[in-house]
Amino acid sequence: MKNDLDNTATASAFSNMLADTLTPKVAVSYLRVSTHEQAERGGGAVEGFSIPAQRDANKKKAASLGAFVVKEFVDRGESARSANRPELKKMLEYIDENKNRVDYVIVHKVDRLARNRGDDVDISRALHNAGVKLVSTTESIDESPSGMLLHGIMSSIAEFYSRNLSNEVLKGLSQKAKNGGTNYHAPLGYKNIRTVDDKGREDRTVILDEERAPLIKLAFEYFATGDWTVNDLAEHLAQQGLATLVTPKIPSKPIDRASLNKLLVNPYYKGYVYFQGALYPGKHTPLVDENTWQQVQDVLESHHCGERTRKHPHFLKGTVYCGACGSRLIIQNTKNSHDVIYPYFICSGRHGKRTDCQQKAVLIEEVERQIEKLYERMTISPELRKETEKQLNQRIEESAK
Repeated sequence: MKNDLDNTATASAFSNMLADTLTPKVAVSYLRVSTHEQAERGGGAVEGFSIPAQRDANKKKAASLGAFVVKEFVDRGESARSANRPELKKMLEYIDENKNRVDYVIVHKVDRLARNRGDDVDISRALHNAGVKLVSTTESIDESPSGMLLHGIMSSIAEFYSRNLSNEVLKGLSQKAKNGGTNYHAPLGYKNIRTVDDKGREDRTVILDEERAPLIKLAFEYFATGDWTVNDLAEHLAQQGLATLVTPKIPSKPIDRASLNKLLVNPYYKGYVYFQGALYPGKHTPLVDENTWQQVQDVLESHHCGERTRKHPHFLKGTVYCGACGSRLIIQNTKNSHDVIYPYFICSGRHGKRTDCQQKAVLIEEVERQIEKLYERMTISPELRKETEKQLNQRIEESAK
């Protein structure tokens, strides 16, 4: 009797094991590249595997696990420095909705999911809670102690690589700006060009846009007279054929008031490159001289003073910038439950989601204290003081005429 029971239990266990073995596993595949060009071209370990290459590797890995890829999530041109990626969010939502129905999430490398340890921990916890195993096609990670150790090491390496690369890129861009180079897309009136010499060395520079440059120069000359409003001048230039550049996502359109206003305050047109809160003399050809550019700024300021009142006026507004990303600091008032208002300076790059800046809001009074400390440490030479006084007196005399 006992032998019969043992045999029955053994048969049942064997049957369950066989059923588990024969039941196909379910996997989802996550693919990511950080540039749009990578999404279509080939690639390798140095430049990063393309979407097609990652897809092929993930399918082969799924097959080796006896699993079928039932869903694929692809983030094209998305950085892993932030978990705020549309397809990653969709994947986590899909897994949460199908708890205990998905067996694997397959990635080509751990850094496809995250390049900072905080996001890696959060994503791993979400997968674990849903009963899903994370599988890498190129790394031996699993839930064993050694696999978890390797996962942590690879996550730390990915974060180090991302931060180090960002620092190196920033240093390179900063040095290029100091040397007068343009390290961003040139504004309207200029063209970015790339040339390769006979030795294969690449050179990126900026030249004048022969079609638009004369009209932009004319814009500064006209507006400096004080006889034009921004809106009227924009309409006139649009009639003359001045239009924005076409991009893969945005078609060309006649210049409007907002675009012209940004153009007129851009120091690039007087020969300067702006980077990280500083101006550097540029190598590009200026379209306007210093005096004309300043006259335009004076006219704009007079229009502002006569036409509008700032929503949050402050003597530092427009002159302070974020130390983390270089974006302008803007004012925001926050009211607590007792209706007490606290004025803050906040990073416009973070506020407008134009950068991945993490700089927190700072009370205005704290910024004022720091500016006061800065002024206490600043000194100017007698020669500079005399020259500054001379120019101020000259400007006062000119404005009094």
